[in-house]
Amino acid sequence: MSQNAIVPVLAEIQRATGSTVSEAAWVVTGFFISSAVLAVIAGRLGDLLGRKPVLLAVLALFALGGVIAAAGGSLGAVVAGRVVMGAAGGVFPLAFAILGRLLPRDRAAVGMGMVSSMLGLGGALGLPLGGLVADHFGYQGLFWGSAGMAAVSLAAIAVLVPGVPGHGEGRIDWTGAVLLTFALSTVLLAVSQGATWGWRSAPVVALVGAGSAALVALLVVERRVRDPLINLGLMRVRNVWLAHVIGFLVNCGQITAFLLVPQMVQMPAGGGVGLGAGATQAGMYLLPFSLTTLVAGALTGRAVARFGTRPPLAVGAASAVAGLAILAFCPTSPATVLLGAGITGIGGGTVYSVLPVLISESVPEHEVGATNGINTIIRTISMALLSQVTTVVLVLWTPEGAQYPLRAGFTIDYSLAALLNLLALFLVPLVVSTVAGGARRSGRGRRAGRAAARDPESERTAAGDHPRSETSDDRRTTG
Repeated sequence: MSQNAIVPVLAEIQRATGSTVSEAAWVVTGFFISSAVLAVIAGRLGDLLGRKPVLLAVLALFALGGVIAAAGGSLGAVVAGRVVMGAAGGVFPLAFAILGRLLPRDRAAVGMGMVSSMLGLGGALGLPLGGLVADHFGYQGLFWGSAGMAAVSLAAIAVLVPGVPGHGEGRIDWTGAVLLTFALSTVLLAVSQGATWGWRSAPVVALVGAGSAALVALLVVERRVRDPLINLGLMRVRNVWLAHVIGFLVNCGQITAFLLVPQMVQMPAGGGVGLGAGATQAGMYLLPFSLTTLVAGALTGRAVARFGTRPPLAVGAASAVAGLAILAFCPTSPATVLLGAGITGIGGGTVYSVLPVLISESVPEHEVGATNGINTIIRTISMALLSQVTTVVLVLWTPEGAQYPLRAGFTIDYSLAALLNLLALFLVPLVVSTVAGGARRSGRGRRAGRAAARDPESERTAAGDHPRSETSDDRRTTG
């Protein structure tokens, strides 16, 4: 919710702080970059120090950032608060790792599905609720509310969630953390500001070059250090890299629908493009998207426990293709927009729920948080890229002197997203499906995962081609 609730409030922040549009945009950009950077770092810290204390620290930082943004009274304070709030990027990797450690396999899959579905639900509710709260309590009310919700969540987790100790071995790779932070910050900043500064401008070119150099340095460092922030050996495990690629492709479709449906329905009615909806009504057209994401996420966990990971992945990718095709080629009407958005949401809710299960069963237990953090980063990068690609396409298909783009621009954007999801569907058969109904990975499976991190030849074993133990895991904490 916090990622998207700020969007309808930007104009008020701009007026209240006396800033320009480009200056106020840093409220979004700062959170966007910090949440991407901190996802893998928080996941790695959880692997080392314990998931519960790191999750509590992340929520405390989020609450602190909300207080800073609400009480500061200047644009600098709001931006600083939002950057601190970006620590919430670590919530999902840590939550997935906690569920995978504490629950039996079938219940962990259901729990991960529920948590994954919150991502889509919160994102869809953020737009209308952000405007509603700001209308009654000002932009400060939005940040006070965020801080209050984080405080309640922190207290509930402290009391109700059992402790999950880290493996306590190794050290934090601070060199890798600095290089990763610099690489992601510069590249994401260049992507987010490219349309404003100019894609060939000196600042954008310099940022991309510096980020690329930092990425190369990161790869060199991570290959040499004993306890890397990112275990590059695990990136060669089939199910791991497939989870990252499929996550990237499917998220491209979800972001396209999320960005374009409100824009399209707000176009004037009668021209074959829009429906003449207001801002509040436009947000309501995303309601089927959020509801189907929620329901699909909850049901997918049970499907994974019964059928394994591959069938739900195929259903999710196929649903996203179908929904985006409806949005691309069917005439614009309330029924087709609601139907297309709803079916697209089924795809995202399903796939997002399978990926953390796929990762948790393909890597050693002490790498689950960091690997899920990388998956979060990859999805964030897809969000940044698609937001720019869709905008460029619409600009190209806006006639000179016209205020609105042609329907063909939306068709091209939706079609491109559908093709990317079709590619994800073609990759699903490569996934080594886990055995439905089995217990969590046995000690032998964890050792195979560690071997895969060192030896690519062990990839198939770590990805799931080993016999799965039928006894409960010796690490399982029972409730």
